[in-house]
Amino acid sequence: MYEPPPSRARDVLAVINEIPRAFFRLAAIAEDLFADMGLGAPERGTLRDLFIEGESSAPDLARRKAVSRQAVQATLDGLAAKGLVRTEINPRHKRSKLYLLTSAGIAACVEIQRREMTKIAGLVDGAGEADFASAAAALAVMNDLLAKDLDARR
Repeated sequence: MYEPPPSRARDVLAVINEIPRAFFRLAAIAEDLFADMGLGAPERGTLRDLFIEGESSAPDLARRKAVSRQAVQATLDGLAAKGLVRTEINPRHKRSKLYLLTSAGIAACVEIQRREMTKIAGLVDGAGEADFASAAAALAVMNDLLAKDLDARR
């Protein structure tokens, strides 16, 4: 098995290699955890983004997620049809509406977070001395660097 020489880049690559493994395992767990809510992963992710970041336009959400505006718009339209988001006039743009959570959307986010925290609490009990705060900080730095790189190419 190939092992690159020790370096900071190797450590970052090790983190990057773990992300898809965690993502797909989390996705499988989430499908079971939220099956009764009638919300797919894109909907839960968009709700989470609005819950954490606040109101947003479809183009702004798409930029943050590095996906197409059309994909985000379809998700927002579905969430609006379910009564979980609503629109307001965007004072910064004539055609691009702002999306906000409704009270039902906020309640859904609170329930999603409650279920996640319960599941996570059970998982991390066996994690020993793993430093999740450092891992989160490292991923936040990496995400900022990746966002800057993507923005520079647009």
